[in-house]
Amino acid sequence: MRLAEAEFPEDPDWDWLRHTFPAGTGLRFGVGLCDVIGQCTGRLAYLATPYSKLVVDDDGRWQADLSRIHEARASRWARALALDGITAISPILMACGICHADLEGYFDPLDNGFWAAWCQPLLRRSDTVIIPQMYGWQDSRGVWREACHALCHNQPVFVIEEGAMP
Repeated sequence: MRLAEAEFPEDPDWDWLRHTFPAGTGLRFGVGLCDVIGQCTGRLAYLATPYSKLVVDDDGRWQADLSRIHEARASRWARALALDGITAISPILMACGICHADLEGYFDPLDNGFWAAWCQPLLRRSDTVIIPQMYGWQDSRGVWREACHALCHNQPVFVIEEGAMP
């Protein structure tokens, strides 16, 4: 199935996505780690993890301590995949490194437009997208947009089964 990104819902709607892309059309939902390893070893994988909604205080201000927690969560997944022979790039890991090192304040960690554009070359060059079902993934617009982009460009999307731990 070939859809333009503009045809996808703006907000995450995983039921719509599963209905629109049934099994065998690029979206694999609830996949075990062994299957992901079998399909993705030797390929460049884009590791899509939630971030923006999880790293702000009650007033919507970015919090470096929360950012480090979610950076570590993404790191554990990247590590687990690397141990199993998957080269997974994580834009969250790279962006967190940039933001945490940005003592001058050049970067706004919550500038979704900037970071979405920054991530695009990584996403375009990846062979596949891997989404762990970790806290916040279902509500993440970033994870949603990355999955939609991949499906529009015939890149397989693997949503790892719930409860799988790195």
